Amino acid sequence: MKIGMVSKYPPEEDGIAIYAENLCRELENAGVEVIRIGDKESATANYKADFKSFSLKSRLRQITEKEGLDLLHIQYIAAYFGKYTLNLNLLLALSQKIPVVVTFHEVHTTTSTAKEKVLSWLQKKISGKASAVIAHTRQQKEFLQMKCGKKQAYAVHMGITLNPMHRQKGKNILFFGMLNYGKGVEHLIAAMNYLPGYSLTVAGKAIGKDYEAIIKAAAAENKFGNVKLDIRWVPEDEKRKYLEAADAMAFPYTWAPYQSAAMHDAFSYGIPAVVTDAGAIGEVVKEFICGRIVEQRSPKAIAAGIKGVFSNYETYQHGITKYRNEANWERTARKHAEIYNEAMGERQA
Repeated sequence: MKIGMVSKYPPEEDGIAIYAENLCRELENAGVEVIRIGDKESATANYKADFKSFSLKSRLRQITEKEGLDLLHIQYIAAYFGKYTLNLNLLLALSQKIPVVVTFHEVHTTTSTAKEKVLSWLQKKISGKASAVIAHTRQQKEFLQMKCGKKQAYAVHMGITLNPMHRQKGKNILFFGMLNYGKGVEHLIAAMNYLPGYSLTVAGKAIGKDYEAIIKAAAAENKFGNVKLDIRWVPEDEKRKYLEAADAMAFPYTWAPYQSAAMHDAFSYGIPAVVTDAGAIGEVVKEFICGRIVEQRSPKAIAAGIKGVFSNYETYQHGITKYRNEANWERTARKHAEIYNEAMGERQA
């Protein structure tokens, strides 16, 4: 089997780029031949394409024919394919001679704003044109089946690298990831005013100076001096050091139609999580008992959740162990290969 993986790739400063590279590597270990098709900044890709251009369809067809691909797999979030074109270039590109599988890294379940209505419309259109679609949780898969009418929808957990399980060293909290308005980091920083004896590190690149200013203002009001900020894109080797030093990770999101790659980084080290009840991020935590789920936008609730994680640490690490068995990269790649085979079988039938 030979597939084309359409995604951003390293060295781009993007979590899905890292995810895609991990998936490609493990698929190759399983015997699948993978051609990496990246955007213009993806230095490690075999081919490059302009994801926001209306020439995307012809470019993918050109690569498909040259390489003799059996299937294309597209890693999708709307921003990759251009807000000004409303992703119409992608909708056209889905019409190929070979099956096209799409992974939705965001599954939009509400339509309360104009933005959500557009994203939901795109989600339904893409679902209709793709041979099969993949989400990262069971509930997301069921939503795509029921609301988008997509029978060929699958749930495949984000892959986890199996590092040694963490041994608690103290009460060190880590927030890691892109910093934007949906992340709710200001509420986490405020929660540290209820947590003397704990420490928090916030590490990640800020998307927009306005939100960076909000975070810095919240940290300036911290009364115990137990908040450290490292606002930048953090390279992988430094990220590893942060993860090795953390005893718990917090995800105070206020908007989360996705699973979190950073949360899966936590689980890769056996670190329990505190997550808010925003969107899909709490689904895995609840199902496998990997941490605490708390009310969003509430510093007191976040602080209580952090205390709760440390009061029942072994239970949450046991839940993480169960999830690691389900979501390790080897198993994730095997499930993808099964979906590819089914999609090719459907096309041939």
